[in-house]
Amino acid sequence: MIQRIQTIYLFLAAVCGALTFFFTYVHFLQGDFKIAEYAMFGVFNVQSDTFEMTGPYTFPAWVFGALSTLLPFFAIFLYKKRPVQYRIARLAFLTNLAYAVYLFFAADAVAEGLFNGEVTVLHHIGFYLPVAALPLCFLAVRGIKKDEALVKSLDRIR
Repeated sequence: MIQRIQTIYLFLAAVCGALTFFFTYVHFLQGDFKIAEYAMFGVFNVQSDTFEMTGPYTFPAWVFGALSTLLPFFAIFLYKKRPVQYRIARLAFLTNLAYAVYLFFAADAVAEGLFNGEVTVLHHIGFYLPVAALPLCFLAVRGIKKDEALVKSLDRIR
């Protein structure tokens, strides 16, 4: 039963979570010049090639990134235990939702904290990957729910 459509949705959601480790979340622009970028590893100053901040906004991003990658991936292999798979997929949906909300507020907090709000915040692809994983997790949950309903209806016929 690993060839179900929700397996593809969960795999794509796990890929979206894994890609957040490689893409930047936000570019900070002053005028037309990029002065810094916020990624999984911290805020990197482009002009001086140094990390401005590595602590308070990286650990939650690591946790959310790891959970948004691992939860859908583990849910793929729980196809024999559909109720558990359903719960894990729902948890993956909620994790990606929390990740997207966290990134939204963290980008503003970094802009205020480091640059006193004097920069333009330009969201990059890493910012939108958890948002892209939301419909994938939702569709996987819906597919798992349909499978469970089908199995229950077949049990009634017997």
